[in-house]
Amino acid sequence: MIDWGLKIGYNNQSVVFTFLFMGLSVQEQIFDRLRKANKILIALPQVLTADAVASGLALKLFLHKLQKDVELVSSGRAEQGLRFLPSSDSLKSDFSAGKSLVIKVNTSVKKLDEISYQTSENQALIFLKSQGEVFETSDLGFSTDKFPVDVIVTLDAVSLESLGKLFEDHPDLFYETPKINIDHKAGNELYGAVNLVDVTATSVGEILSGLLEEFEVSLLDEDIATALLTGIITKTQSFQHVQTTPQAFLKASRLVGLGGRQQDIIKNLYKTKTLSLLKLWGRCLARLKTLDSGFLAYCVLTAGDFEKSQSTPDEGVAALKELVDNLSGYKLVAIVMETGANSSRILLAVHLTFSSKDISQYFNEAVVLPQNFGQYKIFDFILAEEPVIKAEQRLLGAAQGLENGLAGA
Repeated sequence: MIDWGLKIGYNNQSVVFTFLFMGLSVQEQIFDRLRKANKILIALPQVLTADAVASGLALKLFLHKLQKDVELVSSGRAEQGLRFLPSSDSLKSDFSAGKSLVIKVNTSVKKLDEISYQTSENQALIFLKSQGEVFETSDLGFSTDKFPVDVIVTLDAVSLESLGKLFEDHPDLFYETPKINIDHKAGNELYGAVNLVDVTATSVGEILSGLLEEFEVSLLDEDIATALLTGIITKTQSFQHVQTTPQAFLKASRLVGLGGRQQDIIKNLYKTKTLSLLKLWGRCLARLKTLDSGFLAYCVLTAGDFEKSQSTPDEGVAALKELVDNLSGYKLVAIVMETGANSSRILLAVHLTFSSKDISQYFNEAVVLPQNFGQYKIFDFILAEEPVIKAEQRLLGAAQGLENGLAGA
């Protein structure tokens, strides 16, 4: 016999009832819900990490083997470098949340033998044939299928709001559909009916690899193992991050043993650089400037730099990573880019010494990017009405303010 309790919570749209099955572990509750569900939505945050994308693809492939109808969705944009992953093109930006009309047929007396339909320009005819006496209108009923999925699995999402436009467009669906919340961040709001949040794990890929192996290890093939391994490798910077744990090594070793293609991951994410990126990085190095104090290193790229290197501002993040990987001792590393005659963009790598609040004093337009640069957090500032010269001045002012604040602390 399984003991159970009832917890009542409230949000701004509904009362949420969560049944607590005292006799089941969190993992067993997840297995139970996934087994019973037919339609499953895997929702990823709007600010996408490689870990989230790879883990989402792994879970979708796994659930397909259980004959589940699965959609993988995020309103964000995945990194181009992840296209080597199996089924990478299955990540969608939205899903069909329209309600369906359900026709109910009373078959307690008259048994259903055949269903067929005909369509024309203005109507559709549905034919219900019984095994004996003809069906009457009194044998029929109608209702609306309220939601298109049975359960939602969120990965790497600290809150429902972090899902961005996906949540904004479908709030009722997310509030009223049972949710399985899988994450590794300490700030997770535990919004799921079942919450698997392990703050000791380095990645969602690490958590999911243990979960799926416990669920049914025989279903873990080379493609699923490769996707899970990608999550672990990207979050640990190929096991070079200071927070890499022995558990992460063990999980990664297990995935390699299951066929995870480690060399494919390294080749596609770390050893493949386009010619345009190399040219752009060369221009960054040629224009590199530093403060005498050694606090800031940065370069300014004009529209001509992008034209001559045959690159785009979207490659600026990769160029910034090359700078961070090859410079040491700087608290700030930045690329100031000209995006138009009177518009610019600043990509700024900020040492973890500083918080997002520190940065917001100087840049109200701050967007935190998901890229993992080790001891740096990456900010993206779109300055739609600020020429590149003023953007450079703003960067220098921010660097001086942050340096003075650090010295006075």
